[in-house]
Amino acid sequence: MANRHVYMKGNNDFVHVDLLPDVKRSRQFNANVIVELTLAVVASFVFIYIPYSKATVEFEDSNGINNNLKHELLLTQEEYEGYEIDLDALSFQSKIDLVKDSKADFNSFKDDLDIVVDLFSGSLTQITYEAESGIISVSIQMTSMLMYDDLNSSLLNISWVENSTYVSPRLLANAIMYESTFTIGVAENVE
Repeated sequence: MANRHVYMKGNNDFVHVDLLPDVKRSRQFNANVIVELTLAVVASFVFIYIPYSKATVEFEDSNGINNNLKHELLLTQEEYEGYEIDLDALSFQSKIDLVKDSKADFNSFKDDLDIVVDLFSGSLTQITYEAESGIISVSIQMTSMLMYDDLNSSLLNISWVENSTYVSPRLLANAIMYESTFTIGVAENVE
């Protein structure tokens, strides 16, 4: 217990003054503060520093990638300007859709032509197809020059043929076969 001094104020009035209050030992007080500070530092390291450092690294990586992409975009734009590339000319999706409307089953064309030409004892020597104009050019060899008119009429009877013309047959070097080229207009969306 602490030392107390007693002062007398008057008759039977006493005032007690406590000069040394009860205080915990200083060593025990410092140990608790140090333990609490250590726990606070460890907690702040785990809950603040580690997430902050991960977020900082992720931000730096993202920022680096972003800077690289900005630089690449700038170079690409300079390239477009330097080569005068017209982006509207490169957007051909609508043109592809237009080509889809002009599709044709070329194998069935060839089969139909083979059948008709065989009926006239002729042979196909060359077939070319121009998708843009929808024209098939067919070179046919036959032994008789008079049969080309009949063959032209027969080709017009094929359902997918819109028109058919041929150049005058010419005699080949062996003086037996004649050859002529037919130009056949093809109907769109033929399958």
